[in-house]
Amino acid sequence: MGRQSLLMAEFGIQSFGIDTSDVAISKANKLAETLGYSANFQIYDGKKIPFDDNFFDFTISYGVLDSMPFSLACELILEIERVSKMYIFVSLIGEDSGSLFSNISNNNFTDEVEVIDEHEKGTIQSFFDYEKIKKLFYNTSLKIVWIEKKMHIDILSDNIHSRYYVVLKKI
Repeated sequence: MGRQSLLMAEFGIQSFGIDTSDVAISKANKLAETLGYSANFQIYDGKKIPFDDNFFDFTISYGVLDSMPFSLACELILEIERVSKMYIFVSLIGEDSGSLFSNISNNNFTDEVEVIDEHEKGTIQSFFDYEKIKKLFYNTSLKIVWIEKKMHIDILSDNIHSRYYVVLKKI
């Protein structure tokens, strides 16, 4: 709840966090208060990010765009682009991560699924490969300037978890 905003605040960087959940915002504010950090959290209506054009020096979207239907992520990236001056960092769950979800049997899964496991039960999880990542940014003025895929294998459970880390630049 507000992890990236609180990390920025820890380093003295003015930070903002948005969420569609008032529970998440409440938890983030409480955590910020407990830690003694100054961060700004506010409710987001799911459509228009409540900041002016080019408001942010850089924007972080960690595990957000993959926690919704792909069509909605394509709309949200346009809003992220709108409020960002130049650089955006995005983290997306990789196609190899299906073993982490009890209702996915394919280890190369690039679709979306409703999560039935406790952590995010009832939400939509979209899985990405490089081609789907390019589609996500296709209708934007964003250029991928760096992309890396990290994989972790739990040897005991044989579960694979992968994430793409992407830096984008407005052109």
